[in-house]
Amino acid sequence: MMKKRLTFCAIVLSVVMMTACKSESPVVQTAPVEGHYTYQHGWNYDVEEGHIDVHETGTMDFYPDGTALDSARQVYKVILNDGGVVTWVFNYVSPSKWHVEGEDFFFSGEEKTFRMEFLDTTHDGCDESQTTELAERILKSVRGGIGRKTKFHLDELTPSKLVWSYTYPDGHSDKWKFYRDQK
Repeated sequence: MMKKRLTFCAIVLSVVMMTACKSESPVVQTAPVEGHYTYQHGWNYDVEEGHIDVHETGTMDFYPDGTALDSARQVYKVILNDGGVVTWVFNYVSPSKWHVEGEDFFFSGEEKTFRMEFLDTTHDGCDESQTTELAERILKSVRGGIGRKTKFHLDELTPSKLVWSYTYPDGHSDKWKFYRDQK
């Protein structure tokens, strides 16, 4: 009887250890990717001239043929080292391609049809000539990376949302949450 109890305890302990050692939970995937989504996302970074905060509000349409359309209103607020502040507003339109392989979500923009249109600017404590070069560098940087195929981790896919994440080379990660239009 004691031997059976020990065997049973060993089996239970093995199962507990195997499940406890699993580092990632499986992706919740209960819906197809295709659909119309809305999202808000923000990020920030430093440049030689100061600090940039970016916020975007947009829509993402994923189509069954593996194409997508990412459209957003992007606001870049730059706090310059000398105390000046400049804000640019852009209309960001990126026809794209996508596909999923297991928990990997691959996404890339189409360089030839990508647009990032200037809508508005405000300057506080600086003049436009101070910031024109920085604006051109930002646009060149965004345009330069748009065609790169990026592998995101598919964190969640349900009838109401899609969540993906990306870990940057420096080790920090970022998460995007897309909310499906339920109409």
